[in-house]
Amino acid sequence: MRADPVRTDARPFVVGILADPNLPTTIAAALARELPHALTAHIDGDRRWTVDTLHEPFEVVTSHDRLIDKARARVHGTNWDIALCITDIPIRTGNGVVVADVSHRDRVALISLPALGGWRLRRRAADVAVAIVGEFVDEPGARGARSAGATRLGRRTADGDGDVDVDVDVELVLDHGAAPLRLLAGTVRANRPWQLAAGLSTALAGAAAGSAFGILYTAIWRMAVVLEPWRLTAASLAALAVFATWLVAGHGLWERVPDDRRLSALLNAATLLTVSIGVVLFSLVLFVLNAAAAALLIPPPYFAEVAGQPVELADYVRVALLSTVMGTVAGAVGSGLENDAAVREAAYSTRRKQRWADMGG
Repeated sequence: MRADPVRTDARPFVVGILADPNLPTTIAAALARELPHALTAHIDGDRRWTVDTLHEPFEVVTSHDRLIDKARARVHGTNWDIALCITDIPIRTGNGVVVADVSHRDRVALISLPALGGWRLRRRAADVAVAIVGEFVDEPGARGARSAGATRLGRRTADGDGDVDVDVDVELVLDHGAAPLRLLAGTVRANRPWQLAAGLSTALAGAAAGSAFGILYTAIWRMAVVLEPWRLTAASLAALAVFATWLVAGHGLWERVPDDRRLSALLNAATLLTVSIGVVLFSLVLFVLNAAAAALLIPPPYFAEVAGQPVELADYVRVALLSTVMGTVAGAVGSGLENDAAVREAAYSTRRKQRWADMGG
């Protein structure tokens, strides 16, 4: 990695992006498309900007304050003028929740996606990338972009302020008031709960079997039409809780960070929220399938005869809901047979362990 001053000749100025797998890789691909235009608009319209990307896990280290060292080692020897390293690990120092660390000497910056929150992630990642490039380009437009980006995304600390690492010249951190919720939302986004719901194929097989029993067994119909709404609601919530607990306990998703209890609590809260969202999505899909099956397979006259009363659309919804409760519990049992690969993305701890194994650590 070169440390010479930025040149303004015809040679393209190369911004390299090193991204961890999963969400960082997706964000890096978006930045590769959008960043040249943003840099032209906000930094220097006369300079030729080029963005290169490299997708490789680089954050699998045991100490968070050495992440930038790991990133520096990974990009050594490239032709990049600046290296932006993107990770999905949440980082906390004595100054607060870290959005980005910048090393002027090595022309390397580390961006932590969870600190950017759970929505407008591409826009915020582009803002912080432009702000970081502005740290290395000594022009009025660059300084303006740097200031605007930093103001929107957090507050700046510098070498000598608090607990900034000696290799870090500038640290961009979240304001304390917004940090917990934004970091929690960003960590859940990085965990991608919708992929958890899509990956539970074995659980879906068990859930379908349990639901089929509810759809076809007339005693379930009679029970569904007489149950009070609060009982159905309580049964649904209990089934979701059983499924979520089974996933967390059965696949070892609980995180322990002995040297940082606050971070450990955050990661566990994010895991529980991720799993809960994934389970709710799974159950919603199951409910839609059950509702369609009930409408197709249960003739209204026969349903009314079994129930002993006229039936309405709401009664079909009740049957579908009770069948979904049964299917969700059956799916929880089936989830114990899932390959860990289907659920490890729901918690950062398991992704880190897998990346370490892939790198031969």
